[in-house]
Amino acid sequence: MIPPERDISDIVSSHTLDFSSGHNRLNAVGGEAGIRKLADAFCHCMDTHPDLAVIRAKYPDDLTDYRETLKTFLLTWIRGEVPLYTKSNGRRYLNTNRRRVRLNSAEKEAWLRCMQLALDTQPLSEVFKRYVMVQLTLSAEMTRKSQN
Repeated sequence: MIPPERDISDIVSSHTLDFSSGHNRLNAVGGEAGIRKLADAFCHCMDTHPDLAVIRAKYPDDLTDYRETLKTFLLTWIRGEVPLYTKSNGRRYLNTNRRRVRLNSAEKEAWLRCMQLALDTQPLSEVFKRYVMVQLTLSAEMTRKSQN
């Protein structure tokens, strides 16, 4: 059963965009400016929420470089241009980089919580926010360290 706070049946309509298109996703997030705001909100959440310390510890004190990497990742992922990101930045995006970003279960959950908090600060549709979280949850799961 879907928890009431995650049930989207009351907000989905025939006018809901199809997010399989990079163009529609980019419009839904507010373009490149929206991506910048989301990456900034993510880094702000990491810095200000003590319960996210487990994921904050994975990154350097200065998040400037990570913020730019996150902006680039989000922009290329939303546009559907992951191969272009790979060509210019190496295999550093979430769903294929099993060597660079290895998350245990607690870190994965903290990263996803941070993204949810960041999304919640943005003036985006609830359907789009949930779409993003489903997609990023799948990607984050692929980076999780195997638990033996």
